[in-house]
This record gives sequence, C-alpha cells and structure tokens, in this order.
Amino acid sequence: MTLLGVSTGVLADRTDLTGLLAYEPDVVEFYNYPRSMLAAIEAFCARHGIRAALHTPVPYDEPGPLRRFAPTGPDRDEAAAALRMTEATVRCAADLGAVHVVVHFPSPYPPYPVAGFDTWCRDFLDAACALAREHGVRVLVENLSAHPLLRTAAHYRDALAGRPELGLCLDVGHAHLLGPEQGPLAYARALGPAIRSMHLYDTTAARYPEHGHEPVRAGRSAAEGYLATAEVLPALLDLTGAGVVVLEHRPPAPGDPAPGEIARLVRAVIGRPRSPDPAAWSPAPRTPSEPARPTPTGPARPAHT
Repeated sequence: MTLLGVSTGVLADRTDLTGLLAYEPDVVEFYNYPRSMLAAIEAFCARHGIRAALHTPVPYDEPGPLRRFAPTGPDRDEAAAALRMTEATVRCAADLGAVHVVVHFPSPYPPYPVAGFDTWCRDFLDAACALAREHGVRVLVENLSAHPLLRTAAHYRDALAGRPELGLCLDVGHAHLLGPEQGPLAYARALGPAIRSMHLYDTTAARYPEHGHEPVRAGRSAAEGYLATAEVLPALLDLTGAGVVVLEHRPPAPGDPAPGEIARLVRAVIGRPRSPDPAAWSPAPRTPSEPARPTPTGPARPAHT
C-alpha cells in the first residue's frame, strides 16, 4: 500500500499540529520547525500512530525566514550553509525515526553558470550519500523547475545514477510546469523506483505564479491546464512504486475542498493494494559512525519553489 502523507505547509497555524488530523495521514512531512518543537512533534506522531518525514531545514532556529537554499552555489558560503542544514535535518530524522528527508536540489536562483556546476552537484550529492549511510536515513532530492542544467527527468536520472543511498521526491507540480513532454510521466519512466515519494498538489502554468500550490480536487482536466490527477497518479504509482504520496498544498482557502475531501480523493487512488518495494520508504542501510555531534543550524527557509 502506498502511504498518504501531508506536509505541514497545509497549516495556517503551523504550531497547531491537530489541524493535520483531518487528513487522516499515515505520514506527516514537517518543514521548517525549530528545535523547541521537536518534542511536541515526536509526541504528536506517537500519540496518533503517524510516521514523521522531514523537509530540510529541520530544525530551523533563525528568527527570520530562509530566503535562499542553494546547495549548488555558485556562492560557496551558501552551498556550505545548505549542506549544514541538510546534515542537521538528517541527524534529526535519525533521532525521530523519520521515513525520509527531502532536500531541494539544485540551487534554483540565477545566474546559472556552467563552469563548476557539475562539480558542485557531485560534491553535494556525495555528501548527502555519506549522511544517508552514516545515519540510516533515506535522503530524497526534490526536482525543481528553474535551473536549465538540472531540471528534466534525464538530468535527475543521470545525477542520481550510482547513488543508491539517494532517491527522488517527485514534485508532481514542478514537473507538470515543464509541459507534457517533460512532465511527471517522463520522470516516472526515466527514474522508475528511484522515485520514492511524491509531492502532490494542483497547478497550471498560468495560475502558479499567483496561486502556487493549490489543493487537488475532482474534475480538473488537462484541457484546463491541470494534470488530471485522477488519471495520471495511478500511472505514476505503477511506474515507480513510490511509497508515500504527500499532499503539499497551501492552507485551504474559502471555496477549496475540505481536508477530508482532499484526502479521500487521493486515498481512492493510493488506498488500493499495491506491492511496492519496501525499501521505497524504509530507511537506508546504516553504517557504524562516531557519536552524534551537536546539531548545526543555519540560515533559514526558502519560499517553496
């Protein structure tokens, strides 16, 4: 069975975790929470039988929001800060027994220099592999749609080749914005079981700049510019065996479907029996390591691109 997840991005009040329960999730993906909330997060998950997942950065203790998360530079100080945040999140995930850690990759901001880009990508991914092995945590890079050198399915397939400790969190909306030839099905065909989770929401190329991540709802079609989730999601799951589908819309607004309705719509697809590879959402194999060090912190949360 594919698990239903929900991102804490759906909450208008991010401290009120009970707002997640209307989705009846199997997994909650926590994003941008301070260290002071970790005990409450652990207790909430234990009390409701929920598996935690983390989206970098967690913990995040800076007073202001993170405007840039730039793992591939070209500013090397920004790249080092992104790696510190990733390490902190992986360590936190190990402590919480989290299903996975999601990391935005690559840096989505211009300029996009060609010189050095391959090295910057390799350095970050190699470091992420080492963290996954050391802490026994599955690390998933999330596809973005801005960087011209790493945006298509083939780009991500090549970047992850030979790195079994890593996987892809397929952001279905980001892929959809690339158009039908490079969209989610192209990712699923190219990466197959390397896609271990998905972020799911509705959007169109015209609506995304103003409306961002909209809740999925029944009846939306490709003719309107949407993905037609009810038809495409089953194919994505059949091609990938992804273990978790995470609802990642903005807080519902007036006129949006209720949380329970959104969850039932997706459950109708993913709730049927499947036989995905259990490793699709199990932690990565852990190797012996030194005692845990204090968790570093860094500058903070980017707007979700």
